[in-house]
Amino acid sequence: MTHPFRNQIEDILERSPDLWLALAGKSVFLTGGTGFSGRWLLETLVRARQRFGIGVDVTVLTRNTQAYIEKAPHIATAPGIVLQQGDIQTFDFPDRTFSYVIHAAATSAKETFDGEDPLNKFDMASVGARRVLDLAVRCGAERVLIVGSGSVYGGVSADLGALSETYLGAPSTLDTVAGLGHGKRAAEFQAACYADKYGLSVSIARCFTFVGAYLPLNIHYAIGNFIRDALHAEAISVQGDGTALRSYLFAGDLITWLLTLLLRGATRKVYNVGSDQAISIGDLAALVRDVIAPEKPVRILGQASGQPRSIYVPDISCARSDLNLDVWTPLPEAIRRTAEVAKIEEWGD
Repeated sequence: MTHPFRNQIEDILERSPDLWLALAGKSVFLTGGTGFSGRWLLETLVRARQRFGIGVDVTVLTRNTQAYIEKAPHIATAPGIVLQQGDIQTFDFPDRTFSYVIHAAATSAKETFDGEDPLNKFDMASVGARRVLDLAVRCGAERVLIVGSGSVYGGVSADLGALSETYLGAPSTLDTVAGLGHGKRAAEFQAACYADKYGLSVSIARCFTFVGAYLPLNIHYAIGNFIRDALHAEAISVQGDGTALRSYLFAGDLITWLLTLLLRGATRKVYNVGSDQAISIGDLAALVRDVIAPEKPVRILGQASGQPRSIYVPDISCARSDLNLDVWTPLPEAIRRTAEVAKIEEWGD
């Protein structure tokens, strides 16, 4: 079948062809290839290999190769893609070198939604990162990118505004819901240690919230729920009071960010990754309605709690000034593109 968002992938390649050409003849080891950012990275790498003839090869670590083949056969069978079965905490090291290592593995969104044990989430983030860093040292990787999370900042109120990389807040050590945040903090610490001890060139991407094809529409992502409702329900429902502030970077922009951080990010440095354009959840629901289904009502189901409203929005001035990264795709267009792909059932996730 025709690829449902080939034009979106072409946009990524056209924005910064020099980044993809820099991969010519290189080898990449990737974890998290079944996740949101991993799937987008692989979609784009496969097309870049075709379009530019760059000959990059990618080894993708996956817990179940057969399941991956069934889920994404067009990626699994593409030239230059090698699947390696293994657990992120214990996988066997391939007997070869890699130019670049991208560690994007984490507990899946579905596992989190289904109540994954917080210790498992912590171990996957922290022990998994240590295993990947050991591989990077062993294979003599030129560069390493650790894909982290804005959850390392912990819960904050809107009084603080957008979160800068210098903000020292963190999840409470007694907050067991924050298993991912604790694990990602440990991963960052280990990355710094490996940079100091082994001279490993490693950058860290603290990722916030995103929208695009492969975003789950039926779990705990508000924008995914709103797109689902706009496509299939009688009304768009907001479960809370709609006052929380969030922001969303389009997946196509995200891929350029991640590749830029891999190739050009400063060693032993953290970069926030996301959009700095804050929007309340209530206004987001209305925007999704306006873009996809103008005739449908928006229903705010929750009541105001009286607590300060939360914010999960990054300050991205560092990425802008250091690497010329930006929010290129307006949120209404990102929503439209996501819904366009979501309508094609075979590609929905």
